[in-house]
Amino acid sequence: MDYIELLSRLGVASAHPGGFTATKKLLDHALPTGDLRILEVGCGTGKSACYLASNGYRVTALDQHPLMLEKARLRAEREGITDIEWVEGSVYALPFADESFDVVFAESVTVFTEAKRSAAEYYRVLKRGGRLVDRELALYEKMPGRIYKQIKDYFKLEKIYTVDEWLECFREAGFRCDEPRIEPFWSHEHTAEGSEVQELDISALLDPEIGAGVIQYAELMLAQERYFRACDFTALKAG
Repeated sequence: MDYIELLSRLGVASAHPGGFTATKKLLDHALPTGDLRILEVGCGTGKSACYLASNGYRVTALDQHPLMLEKARLRAEREGITDIEWVEGSVYALPFADESFDVVFAESVTVFTEAKRSAAEYYRVLKRGGRLVDRELALYEKMPGRIYKQIKDYFKLEKIYTVDEWLECFREAGFRCDEPRIEPFWSHEHTAEGSEVQELDISALLDPEIGAGVIQYAELMLAQERYFRACDFTALKAG
């Protein structure tokens, strides 16, 4: 079972570093004011998309995993949110016209892709003067080659980007990108909210394959957290 399948089976809403607390802090800090059309790529179970919609933004949420989208739609129904556009698709070929959105929002999604290809698509669908807001994992300290390979293989990553490599990626796509805000991989400031724990499908842990996947994740990431940082990138498409 791969990592994305594990998340979908468990119903993890905010798998990125810092959880939903970090999401709200990032959005409050990085989103401009006004009537914005926002594309969330890799929306998962829809927690962030619903939060954005509940705050009055026009939201389109995309994911390539049908089970994630099913859970996202159910979340929106429970919360009484009816105006999110849910789209199944790939970040490599976003099914939208050029210059469609004011903001593209991603959280620990681009790292699972060929980042330069994804960044080029983000740039394409953003309006002139539009903004990319992306919270990503960054390699902060060189790690032993054996561990690096294990993590790459487990998450099916092309590579683990350093902060400078992330900046190069976004700038090569055409963005004007400032230095990111950098935080520890697990920040004491960003602990999981009670609702995030309650939403987990705990019964799924009875599946030995899922239980083994959780243990493997802990061994690969939590035990190696000193090598990583969480970075909030804000990049602008020049108008």
